[in-house]
Order: sequence, then structure tokens, then C-alpha cells
Amino acid sequence: MTATDLILIPPAGLRPTEAFRPDRVRTVIALIVAGQAWTQPICVERETLAILDGHHRHAAAIQLGLARVPVRMFDYDRVGLGSWREDWCPTRTDVLRRARDGDLYPPKTTRHTFPVETTVSIGLAHLI
Repeated sequence: MTATDLILIPPAGLRPTEAFRPDRVRTVIALIVAGQAWTQPICVERETLAILDGHHRHAAAIQLGLARVPVRMFDYDRVGLGSWREDWCPTRTDVLRRARDGDLYPPKTTRHTFPVETTVSIGLAHLI
């Protein structure tokens, strides 16, 4: 499997690392429903299924009752890690620990950067 592989998996199997903002989840749900498509895969760490990017999309999928979501899996050593917040300095070890333990960062703490990927559009009917 390469970093560009796109798979469909149940959202319940993914492990959040950050909390989410309910207002942002409502906005994401509205966009998904209006377009009747999922256009941005959730990015996860390959071994643990820790969510690196897409916490609001993940929460939206659960609230929409989707059976599966598009996911891109990455080897963590190939992903950049920083923070949106000046007062936080997350490490890969801590991100994975938080996913394992459910000790979530505040919303928009980690900032992961990924290799450039092509966009997707998967009809909502394929995810139910």
C-alpha cells in the first residue's frame, strides 16, 4: 500500500487525536449533504488508524450515520507535524498516545502536512 491509496472503512474504527468544534461539524455536514459527495479523505496513520487530518469530517460521518468513509493511510515518518497554536509543540509519540488513550488535544492543535494528493469525489450513496 502506498501513501496515495484510498480505501473505504467504517468511521468507528478511526482513532481521534483532537476534539472538534460542533459548529464546524454542522458546516461540514451541510457541505457534504448539499454536494451529495465526499470530496476530502480523512488522513490517518497506517498502523494505529490515528486521525491526522479530518476530525470534523470524521464527526460529520458519524453524525450522518455513514457506514464507511474515504481514508488515505500514511506512514507517519512521511508526514510533517507542527501546530496551529503557538503554545503547543506536539510530537508524533504524543499524537499516537493521545489516539490510543482518548486524551484528545483541543481542536485545531496539530497541523499535519502531506504529500500532494489528487482530489476525490465519492457519491454519498456509496458511503451509506
